[in-house]
Amino acid sequence: MIETQKVVHRKLSILGYPLNEFFSLDSLKLKITKKNFTCQLHPGISIDIPKQIQKFYRKRFFLFKKFNEGIQLDEESWYSVIPEEMSIHIANKLKSCSPDSDVIDGFCGSGGLAIQLAKCFKTVICIDIDPIKINNITNNLQVYESIAFVIQMNFLEYTHTNQDFILIMCPPWGGLNYSHQPYDLNSMKPSLEDLLTKGLQMTSKIVLQLPKNIDIQQLVSIFKDVTDKLRLELKPIEVEMMLINEQINQLIIYYGL
Repeated sequence: MIETQKVVHRKLSILGYPLNEFFSLDSLKLKITKKNFTCQLHPGISIDIPKQIQKFYRKRFFLFKKFNEGIQLDEESWYSVIPEEMSIHIANKLKSCSPDSDVIDGFCGSGGLAIQLAKCFKTVICIDIDPIKINNITNNLQVYESIAFVIQMNFLEYTHTNQDFILIMCPPWGGLNYSHQPYDLNSMKPSLEDLLTKGLQMTSKIVLQLPKNIDIQQLVSIFKDVTDKLRLELKPIEVEMMLINEQINQLIIYYGL
C-alpha cells in the first residue's frame, strides 16, 4: 500500500511569507498580516500644489475627511501622511495592545496619525524637526479638536523619562523616487539602524512606517544587530501590509506589542 502524505497549503502574503501566523525567520518570531482600505477619488485640481502632487489631491478626503475645514499640508505631506482610516485602525490597534501607555510620534509630519492617536491616548507627544510641519500639525490638531504636545526638534536628540510608552517612527523615505527594488532600509536618513538604536534605548514598544518594497530579511537582520548591540531580548514582530483598493501601499511594523 502506498502511503499518501497530506499536503497543507499555507496562505502566503504578497511578500511571499505565510499570512496571519507566526513563523521563525533567523530565530525571530514574525507575523505578516494585512488590512485593506477603500479610497474614492474626488475630481478637482489645486493651483496651490505642484503638478506631480495633483494625483494626491484627488485623494484629499481619503487623507483627511475634514480636508475642507482648514487642513494644511506641505508638498511632502501630500504623499507621506498616513490616511485617516488607516490612522484610526493603527491607533485603535495600539490602544488594544497597550491602553495606558504614553505615545511619542518621533516624525509626526502634518499629523495624520497623531490626530487619531490623541483621540485614543491620554498623552501624545508629536516631534518634528521641520517648522512647516510643526505649523501644519498644530493647525490640523485644532481642526479635529485633538490635543497633543507638539515639539520642534530633532527626534534623535529627544529624551523621555517614562519608559512605558509607544514610540512611533515614520521616517522620510527619500521622496517620490524611493521605489527602487528592494528598498534599502539603511539608505534612509537617518538610517533604520540609527533609529532603532535610539528607540530601543528608550522603550521596547516600537511602531514603524516603512515602504512596501523593503527586504524583510534586511528588516529582521537590522533588528537582530541592534538588539545584540544593546544586549536586549529580541521580541516578535508583526508586519502589517496596508492595502488601498487591494493594492499594497505601505507597511506598518509593530515591535514588542
